Amino acid sequence: MKLAFLLTFISLAILFTACSSVDSDARKAAQLNKESIEYVKEGDLQEAERAYKEAQEILSRYKGTEKYDEFQVAYNNYMHGEAPNN
Repeated sequence: MKLAFLLTFISLAILFTACSSVDSDARKAAQLNKESIEYVKEGDLQEAERAYKEAQEILSRYKGTEKYDEFQVAYNNYMHGEAPNN
């Protein structure tokens, strides 16, 4: 009985950690893309490129994975200023 409880607890902890990681990464990627756009408006193309590449690096971690759709929904919500529905 204790073993089943422990395994369930560990599974849930991993699940919640994974979900928050996707949301956190989506928020960070959106923030970096918004910064990139602001840098372009200010004419600071080096910083714009840095922020854009960092955002793309985060995005590339999810492309082709089963978490891509979850990431993309959260990312789009953050890009458009909406809080994702969890």
